[in-house]
Amino acid sequence: MNAKPIILWDNLLAKQGVILSATSSHPDHPVQYIADWREYLSWQAGSASIQSIEADLGSEGSAKALAIYKHNFHSAGISSITLYGSDNGADWIEILSHQIETDAPILKIFNQIFYRYFKLTLAQGSIPVEIGILFIGEYLEFPCWPSSGFDPDQKEQVIEKAFSEQGFVLGAIERYSRRKIQLSFSHLTDLWVRDYFIPFWESHIPKPFLFAWDYINHSSEVYLLEVSEPRVSLPYSPVFRSLRLELEGRV
Repeated sequence: MNAKPIILWDNLLAKQGVILSATSSHPDHPVQYIADWREYLSWQAGSASIQSIEADLGSEGSAKALAIYKHNFHSAGISSITLYGSDNGADWIEILSHQIETDAPILKIFNQIFYRYFKLTLAQGSIPVEIGILFIGEYLEFPCWPSSGFDPDQKEQVIEKAFSEQGFVLGAIERYSRRKIQLSFSHLTDLWVRDYFIPFWESHIPKPFLFAWDYINHSSEVYLLEVSEPRVSLPYSPVFRSLRLELEGRV
């Protein structure tokens, strides 16, 4: 069975007033970077020893997912990670544990939980560990599968060309590759649109987010994307509503 697409956007760690701390941090890569949506920023541990990242939300928060994007766990020799929650910051309850096999993104979906404190522990490695984005929070799940023609693997090269005065191509350089995903839905209820999609759109867009198109069968295929154009239309036809989105991001 395939999972329906989800957008991970409501990150508890990125909320105002959250206090983040780590066992150690490189001076140029502080732990606060894990809650920043800019992919060129990352936290780096100050050593290869066992590490913990803790978050004090200030008040109880709810979460249904853990996602870790752009990390080097496998390359750093990290064998496992464990996520904990706590009501008081002293008594910790294990939420999940995950064995590391690759440097691919990690996505774990679980039943909704409520804690004020969260802690992620990383086993000892051979070199300092790095994390681009650490997500603990809620996500938007689409209530149906995309219309036919959906392709999660669509990519394009961004090419820069140089021309002579006569118009001949002197050379071409690939600047980077970009992923483009077209999402189209035609049977959305008005209730879902008003209660789930519009709050996401008004609270988060145009900031980037993590997108997973099938977290059951392809849990490592998690992409950092943004909407190509921050505008949305949800016409009725005639009872259900439809939606088209174009998402893009670096490969």
